[in-house]
Amino acid sequence: MPDVTAQRNYPTTERSVARARADCWDFLKSCDLPGSLDAMADIVLVVSELMTNAVTHGCVGGTSGRQVRTAIEKAGDVIRVEVRDTRSDNMPRLCEGSAYDTRGRGLVLVEALADSWGVKPEAVGKTVWVEKRFGR
Repeated sequence: MPDVTAQRNYPTTERSVARARADCWDFLKSCDLPGSLDAMADIVLVVSELMTNAVTHGCVGGTSGRQVRTAIEKAGDVIRVEVRDTRSDNMPRLCEGSAYDTRGRGLVLVEALADSWGVKPEAVGKTVWVEKRFGR
């Protein structure tokens, strides 16, 4: 059972990425986590990458009013982040880009910064989740 949970819906716009970063930072500060600010910054960067993917690739074209949902939980010394979008046919996959690629490396960052991550298909859309343990 989580100690603390925050959930929020965002419109599928680029401005939502910055709002989600700020909201995540505020949540993490309120959790009194052990460890460094660098670990908190890692989680904020992960949220930024997942939100960017969701608003860029995760919305169904030609629709309006669809939102991206985030959930952040603290359970003991583990933070779990979930980002849910509305597109089921576009599952994220880890791909190794070259040093010259300007896109396609967000999940490489997620893989490097998180202890674990994955994708869960939903009836409509998908949820990408990430977990990171603090204080180790």
